[in-house]
Amino acid sequence: MTIKVSLNISVTPPVTVNPTKETVNNGNQTVVWVPAANQPSFTFVGVTFSTNPNPFSAPTITTSPVQMSVTDSNTKSGVDYPYMITVNSNGINYNSATLGIGGNDGDPMIHNK
Repeated sequence: MTIKVSLNISVTPPVTVNPTKETVNNGNQTVVWVPAANQPSFTFVGVTFSTNPNPFSAPTITTSPVQMSVTDSNTKSGVDYPYMITVNSNGINYNSATLGIGGNDGDPMIHNK
C-alpha cells in the first residue's frame, strides 16, 4: 500500500496525502508513504495515530529513497485509524490535517477492511 505525500507551504494544511483514506486488509500489511511527483525536497519525520493503542509498528524512515513505512498488524475489520503525518523541508516541520477525537473529515486515515 503506497500513499503519495505532497507539500505545499502556501496552503493549510501544508501536507496532504493521496489517497486520503487508504484501505488495507487484515493481518500484517505494510503501509508506505512516498513523495508525490514534482514535490519540493522533504524528508519524513513521523506519523501520529489518534487511536492509542493502535496496531501499527514504529515508523521506519529512510532518506534514500525518501520514504516512511509502518506495519499494520490489525486483526479487526471495519476500523478507521486517523493519523497526522509530519515532514521536514529546509529545517521546518510541516503537518497534515490536525487530529480531532476520532479524526475529522479530510484527515488522513487507514481503514482496515
